[in-house]
Amino acid sequence: MVSDPDPFKPHFRAINSAGKRRGFRLEGVFWKALETVTKNDGTSVAEYVSKLNHEKTGESGLSSYLRASIMQRVLEQHDSLRSRIDKINSRTIVSACPVPGFIISVDKRILYQNSGFLMYLQTRFTGLDSVEALSNIKLTLETPLIDLIEEMGRDSSRPKYTGFTVGYGERRLRGRLSMALAPDMDDPPAAIAFVSGPA
Repeated sequence: MVSDPDPFKPHFRAINSAGKRRGFRLEGVFWKALETVTKNDGTSVAEYVSKLNHEKTGESGLSSYLRASIMQRVLEQHDSLRSRIDKINSRTIVSACPVPGFIISVDKRILYQNSGFLMYLQTRFTGLDSVEALSNIKLTLETPLIDLIEEMGRDSSRPKYTGFTVGYGERRLRGRLSMALAPDMDDPPAAIAFVSGPA
């Protein structure tokens, strides 16, 4: 893989392909994408270039065709990932979970809660029998939500944990949440939170 940190700086490489040595001057970002594409295909850069050379038609040179091919593959992978993400619905995940859960946006608004979370609150606070009453709930997290969302954005491989306090009137309830990014919500970013136990 190209180690040049500048993705826009052209870098020359010679590739032995189909018994012929070919030289290409591509920007670092294209070399990196080419290695990713060929790795995903289980082929070598030389084999990929040889295949492109046999497929190429028209007047454009092999370097231009190589750039266009790489970009086309990156766009296909992006579309495939977007299609998979679009099938993930955070509300469905939270709704189907048997433990109390909700979706909270980075601006601290609860966007959705499951019936388990409503029952969790109603069994601990009297008078929570209307939407208006629920709007008076005050939720505070031990770790600032924006910090949690930024951490999850950097490393989404593990859930994050934080303590929380729910207040209603004079009463307070403390507990712990396990959280993950809501994969289909990014404007603004949001997190899925499940009550994982008492404080």
